[in-house]
Amino acid sequence: MDLEQLTKHQTLLLTLLVSFVTSIATGIVTVSLMDQAPEGVTRVINQIVERTVETVVPANQGAAVATERTVVVKQDELVPQSIAAVQKSVVRIVVKGGTGPITRGVVVDANGLAAVDSAALSATNPRDLEAILYSGERVPFEVVGDNTGLGITFINLELSTSTGFVPATLVDPSTLTLGQTVLRIGGAGGDTVAEGVIAAIPGAEIVEASVTSATPGSVLLTIFGEVIGIATPSLGPANDMYTVIVLPEASPVTNPA
Repeated sequence: MDLEQLTKHQTLLLTLLVSFVTSIATGIVTVSLMDQAPEGVTRVINQIVERTVETVVPANQGAAVATERTVVVKQDELVPQSIAAVQKSVVRIVVKGGTGPITRGVVVDANGLAAVDSAALSATNPRDLEAILYSGERVPFEVVGDNTGLGITFINLELSTSTGFVPATLVDPSTLTLGQTVLRIGGAGGDTVAEGVIAAIPGAEIVEASVTSATPGSVLLTIFGEVIGIATPSLGPANDMYTVIVLPEASPVTNPA
């Protein structure tokens, strides 16, 4: 068939046919290349995180209006930011003058209330211990009480005008789900991090994670930088049990004798 003899209608149909065949061929080639791509490439492409951010317009600008917008970020960018933020809330409990922590913990309010592992703390007289803040400052503390049977003891850091820490943002326990990605900040010396998922939720205030911790009091957090709880090895031999932190006002606290 001579292409010069085609009518306008026939030329249009031929163009559509060629475009359709080209699109199918492009799709096949793209899928084939994705299958052959290194794992790191597909991981960066697939790990996209969406989070809804609420914006409130101040009343002095008219009627207060709350709006929501969705922010899309790559997980590889979000995780380091969340870790860096929570590190400022982490404390290490050491023997006075020492460096190796007997337990880690996390500051949960601006007054210096912190949660640490009960079993590790009870093994040594608190008077012989001190807390090291994120800034490196060493401060004394007093024991406030503990969540009986849940492995957490609350302490009050004796602060003056210290700004060497930032209170952690606690997660809403009702939002935790199986398979949710979590991060762990631990280490017997400097901070070490690991990533895992929530493997089980045995109780209202207990979480089992696929990431273990050899250091009592290691902090478990979401990829959004919300603290879930701390490692409480006394609750499980596999070092994968974490107690969800519930502030004393919302959970009964028993004062020590």
